[in-house]
Amino acid sequence: MSTTSTSAALAAEIRSLAASLHEFEADPDTRMEVLRQLRQARAALETGSRRLRWYEQPGGVDSVKTRNRDLSPFSGSLNAMAPPMRLLLGSNDRGEPAMIGRVSLDRLREGPPHTVHGGVVAGLFDEILGAGQRLSERPGGVTGRLTVRYRKPTPLGRDLEFRAWVHDERSRTLVMRADCRVGSSVSAEAEAMFVRVDFTDMERAMRAEGEA
Repeated sequence: MSTTSTSAALAAEIRSLAASLHEFEADPDTRMEVLRQLRQARAALETGSRRLRWYEQPGGVDSVKTRNRDLSPFSGSLNAMAPPMRLLLGSNDRGEPAMIGRVSLDRLREGPPHTVHGGVVAGLFDEILGAGQRLSERPGGVTGRLTVRYRKPTPLGRDLEFRAWVHDERSRTLVMRADCRVGSSVSAEAEAMFVRVDFTDMERAMRAEGEA
């Protein structure tokens, strides 16, 4: 098993562990033993080398190839906090190119009874809309505005499909639109405006601010 696939398997197991912790109440002795094992596992992982962020990879922020989403909090297969949402290219109802995101959410993301927390839906929209920027031939940017319209509750445990497409494009900004579908029903819609920035300058500025 490769390093990446092993890390993805570890992340998936941690997700399952979080779901079990959320769903089951083990006896005190069992909880203490699991806690001991987890602390031991964490210490073992920390003996490894530090994983580089996407903008720290060879080529830096100017290399599109380094902008992988393996560590994304919503679609990263290596991020134990991610559901994760699977991304692929497709089309919308009008046949326009679209970024497709498919995911099923469990009780870890529950808000109202049996439904997905609204903040999670918004986060998934931001992810699919951001990923959809690759449909444009110009460089991507950062979210300047995100508007979500919740049309009906989004259910847990169902296959959800998010679709994002380019709505309007200017020299400095890109407007994307998206919807979330449960079967043939739309549970939510979103629009985002992205502002193109120089990620190299942004990384330098944030690093300087952190060192101040």
